[in-house]
Amino acid sequence: MELKGVVLLMCVLVASANSIVKEATDNIAAVETVNSTSVVSTVGSVSTEATVTLDNATSNQSPSMSVVSKQRENKLYNFIVARKFDEAVENTISLYGAGGCNIIEQVIERLFDEGQSIVFDYSYKLSIAGARYVARSCFPAAIRIHESLVFAKVINKRDGYALTYSRRVDSDGDRRILGDRNTQNRMDITWWFVPYWLGDRLYFQMRPLRMAMFLKLGNTRDEDDDHTGYISDDHATNRHFWTIQPVKHNGELLFYIINREYDELLKFGQSTKYDGYRIGYGHSTRDFNPNKFSWYIDVI
Repeated sequence: MELKGVVLLMCVLVASANSIVKEATDNIAAVETVNSTSVVSTVGSVSTEATVTLDNATSNQSPSMSVVSKQRENKLYNFIVARKFDEAVENTISLYGAGGCNIIEQVIERLFDEGQSIVFDYSYKLSIAGARYVARSCFPAAIRIHESLVFAKVINKRDGYALTYSRRVDSDGDRRILGDRNTQNRMDITWWFVPYWLGDRLYFQMRPLRMAMFLKLGNTRDEDDDHTGYISDDHATNRHFWTIQPVKHNGELLFYIINREYDELLKFGQSTKYDGYRIGYGHSTRDFNPNKFSWYIDVI
């Protein structure tokens, strides 16, 4: 009886083994049918599996890095637009130290696209915190005009005339603001932007490099309801302070120059009767048309 039991058990094991082999063979055949290009071998299977795993890992890493980069960009952007400049400066220095200049540049581009003058506030705060090296590496030169040794030409988009001033002095000791068609580098079309932090934002006084006189708007309106532009020795009124607002137009970086007292955009008139020059004014209405009222700030 015991011998018959052993024989019976061995028969069952042999039958089971044959079944397992058949099942494995069927499975291999099924794999070959689904993927006729696969080489079914122990080495081939391991190699193929390792390659797929590596490819998946590589493809999964890029979105993760992109997400982290966007999170860092949003964090810096939110600090700036909330006017949390201490945090923005600290975060910027940290990003720069980690090789994140591209993230800083993306934030600046967002501010340009949105026409946010706060980009100048941010640049100024970064510089006075001792991180001017970051601005010089990652910022366009035009938003570093608050720096003491940065000078620029200011050229009207519509006409291509450079901002300059009259040689004549009027009865008040002022000189008219003019537009000069000659935009070649020289002292009388080169301007220094003097920064003033007033309240919670940055303003500029603009003076020609050749003399200590400051851009202002007159205090009376003409027949077109505009204020005429001048440079004057005094510079103590809101008529002498300006904000600068970026505008992206047809792929170009341009700027509006806006008077603090009257909230008027600096412009040139159309007439060239003044010895061939155009006369500078503050426009009577807030018409943010880049083709008419925007300017290039060309750092030299």
